[in-house]
Amino acid sequence: MKMVTIGFKSQRVRALGRGLVVFCSVLLLSACGVTQSVGNGTAAMAEAVFYKKVKVLHLDLSARKTANTDALGVPLSTMVRVYQLRDMKAFAAAEYGALLSTDSHVLDADLLVQNDIYLRPGESYSLSVPLNKETQFVAVTAMFRDPDLTRDSWRVVLAKSELDPDLPRSLTLLNQQLLLRDLKE
Repeated sequence: MKMVTIGFKSQRVRALGRGLVVFCSVLLLSACGVTQSVGNGTAAMAEAVFYKKVKVLHLDLSARKTANTDALGVPLSTMVRVYQLRDMKAFAAAEYGALLSTDSHVLDADLLVQNDIYLRPGESYSLSVPLNKETQFVAVTAMFRDPDLTRDSWRVVLAKSELDPDLPRSLTLLNQQLLLRDLKE
């Protein structure tokens, strides 16, 4: 009888040993997942702290008193359009007249957000709008009465990397030109 009891105990010990091995294996595997999750969370935290992402588009627009003059030298209001784009190929290929009249059709595939601003001579405007997550470029056009089409000075394109999360990019309408100022100014 003692032999049966010993055999029964050794089977219990073996079963307990197998259960312990399975438990330890599961514990180790789940610990790897926790470690990876903590590592990913730490990397995301470091990226959030040290690499600020641009979530809001900040533009400061100002029109000089001589902006957009007519044939008699009288300054006129200017429509400024700000486009958030996935890609800039269609915008770069677009002509002034097409953007003036059918911009949403011309930029259809790439256009994410559009803002229209009307500036009077001598007036300034600060634009702060959410930056679409898919935005790769911000394009700005000034719809002058008589734009300089040879120099293309009626439009400016900014890559997302040129935007600052805290500081606005400044643009000035002067004569028939749209000028982008450096961030340092």
